[in-house]
Amino acid sequence: MATLHKLEVLRDVYPNEVELDLVLVKLLEVALNQQRLRLERYERDLRQFEKCYSMESATFHQRFEAGELGDAMDFFEWAGLYELRQDVLKKIGCLESAL
Repeated sequence: MATLHKLEVLRDVYPNEVELDLVLVKLLEVALNQQRLRLERYERDLRQFEKCYSMESATFHQRFEAGELGDAMDFFEWAGLYELRQDVLKKIGCLESAL
């Protein structure tokens, strides 16, 4: 079933806009909690890299993108993790603004 059709079904089941809004808020809260859990995992892993290399992730990422640090496999993992964290932060912001 297509996503828009599912939304239409919910609208039919909950014709009262207040009730439908409550259902959607609950769904947004679940999604927000999932993203916050991801953020916690990413931040925990980033702290390990920061401790190991004595450098904050933002500084590392800027230097890595500028080509200043080489191409160690750890650096690619760290950069990817940092970018995932940034993406999750954007998603959290979007979800929070919708609530």
